[in-house]
Amino acid sequence: MEQKLSSSNLEAIAAQNFKTEVLAGITTFIASVYIIMTNALILSDAGISQDAAMIATVLTCTISTVLMGLIANTPFILVPGMGINSLFTYTIVQSMGLSWQEGLAAVLVSGVIFTLIASTKLTKILMNSIPNNLKHAITTGVGFLILFIGLQKSGLVVSNENTMIGLGNIANKETLLSIVTLITILILSMKNVPGNLLISIIIGTVLSLFMGVTSLSNLDFAGFNMGAIKEVFLGMSFENIWSIPFMVAVFSITIVIVFENMGILYGQLGALNREADFQKSFKVTGISNIIAGVCGTSPTIVAAENFSGISVGGKSKIAAFTSAILFLLSLFLIPVLKLIPDGVISSVLIFIGILMIQTFFDLEKGDLIETISIILMITIIPFTYNIVNGISIGFIVYTILNVVINKEKKNVSITMYVLSGLFIFNFVLSTLMGTIH
Repeated sequence: MEQKLSSSNLEAIAAQNFKTEVLAGITTFIASVYIIMTNALILSDAGISQDAAMIATVLTCTISTVLMGLIANTPFILVPGMGINSLFTYTIVQSMGLSWQEGLAAVLVSGVIFTLIASTKLTKILMNSIPNNLKHAITTGVGFLILFIGLQKSGLVVSNENTMIGLGNIANKETLLSIVTLITILILSMKNVPGNLLISIIIGTVLSLFMGVTSLSNLDFAGFNMGAIKEVFLGMSFENIWSIPFMVAVFSITIVIVFENMGILYGQLGALNREADFQKSFKVTGISNIIAGVCGTSPTIVAAENFSGISVGGKSKIAAFTSAILFLLSLFLIPVLKLIPDGVISSVLIFIGILMIQTFFDLEKGDLIETISIILMITIIPFTYNIVNGISIGFIVYTILNVVINKEKKNVSITMYVLSGLFIFNFVLSTLMGTIH
């Protein structure tokens, strides 16, 4: 009798755990589905059609998340990174002059390098050799860049002849829509409403119909071209693989995706008390970036939204598989997703920027050299519209000042010397090629 009762209890616990994992997967998907639209909007500025970008995003998220579940048995989803897609579009394509096809090739090569790093002891060396404050400063600087992009796309910030930038026309319908949607996001977020971003997007889109910003007549399932994926799938161009701009692009992407994934992943595994599984999960993030290049989207990261799934009990691959299935099913909703106006998506970008900027408060009080490096990094990223410029100058200044001021030079690891040297070399090459903007 006791044996039967014990077996029954085990089955009940297993069923409850399964329900919890499925709920966690649904929660993570709801919290991150906005990425499909937001990523497509940013990639469209690189010349990729929104249909193609949406499908590529969905496929990349689906395949990568399944792999994360299979290989690492974690509940994490992988998505194109907000901030890294800005690097791809505004730095690699628009500033450095690569075509988006060459940009995708750079993503794939960076993914290969990332995977090799994640498969060796280099991972541990990198984690221990770069000051935590500089890692946090990267996230903060990228947050300011995303915030600025969101403000521009909403119309809240516009160009100004006298001051370079100024306040836009708040009476503009799309700008007003962005303001209302942003306020909705902030209220729901502060009240910890599950799926607050998705709910806010729905509210903003419905409001846009009443305001005349968009129309249901734009809803066209027949007009959606599933075949658009052919534009970007295996669309990489390696024609100029040995050119300086291409090599600079690969170096830039690799630096950003390695450090950003490293920080986010370690934090999420820590929340699960599974830091020992870092290597397996980190390797999958590298493979995910290869998948991104093949499918035709910008580099991927372990989604920050995974914390929403963790908070409701997500611990294993079941949650990841659930999210992956929902991502795949969202392909059939893309015509509906296209109804969402830029004014609504821009408010999401502003909110994401705010969340990332909060990392600033994780900074520990350091010495003056570290403070100077952090300030330069955080300001140069948004002011130059270039993530790599900010990282480069922050690292270079930190290393040089420590070499000159601190005679013992114990604050600087060999890795920092190597990275700073590479960044200087990068600047020299970029200047010669005229690719720094």
